[in-house]
Amino acid sequence: MKLVTRIFMRFFSERFFDEAAQTAYYLLLSVFPFLLFILSLISFFPVDEQQILNFLRPFAPGESFNLIEDNVTNILAADKGRVLSLSLLAAFWVSSMAVQALARALNEANGIKSTLPYWKGLLRDLGITLLFMTLIPLSLFLPFIESGLHWVVSKAGTIDHWQGWIYIWPAVKWGLGSVFLFLFFLLFYKIVPNKRLTFRDVWPGALLSAVGWQVVSILFADYVANVNYKRLYGQLSGIIVLVLWFYLTTVVILLSGLLIAEVRKLRLGSDEGVE
Repeated sequence: MKLVTRIFMRFFSERFFDEAAQTAYYLLLSVFPFLLFILSLISFFPVDEQQILNFLRPFAPGESFNLIEDNVTNILAADKGRVLSLSLLAAFWVSSMAVQALARALNEANGIKSTLPYWKGLLRDLGITLLFMTLIPLSLFLPFIESGLHWVVSKAGTIDHWQGWIYIWPAVKWGLGSVFLFLFFLLFYKIVPNKRLTFRDVWPGALLSAVGWQVVSILFADYVANVNYKRLYGQLSGIIVLVLWFYLTTVVILLSGLLIAEVRKLRLGSDEGVE
């Protein structure tokens, strides 16, 4: 309980909620170019665009997902080659801003002072952005894994005709997505701060982010379903909901960063922070 109290006290006293707002803004700017880039890539793979969008559906509130789906589908109706090149450049630059904001916040959470010159720090953040832009498309292969699992299980007999299967299969798909999120955040928390942390240091935060992201998305989706945002924001309601979702998920990411820092302090037996 003391650990949780310290994390929340730091979150508010050190104004990490401001960092979350800044990062949410950058995420809003980068989400469409980034998804356009990813979905343009699938023209080179035997995967339907809708399969990828359906894979993303459980991780975003309904209204936010509908906004993303509608805009991405409309833009992809244009020439894919042109969309791919333009979205790659836009996604790379704006996503690097989000990475820089998160790196500053995680450095602050861990008491790390960056000694790199600005240009070196920028190159480092651009390199990290490029790495994640390379890794995230690996999620394109998850529909193949799902199809493979379904085929293997269906060969086991009449399990497809078992009524309970319709409840188990969504859990299997959710589990695959959760494992992907955990591995993503495991690498994220290890390399984004200026000081390399070990997997032992970062796994609690990666686990909290993977679970917290999905819990927050589910709760927020339920809240949005019962609140008429169109009354307040009219045609902008979809954008407002998307920004709020980005903000809440960024809060989860930063709270997880603080968890990593505080657990590491306890493990090292230091109350003075990590240099």
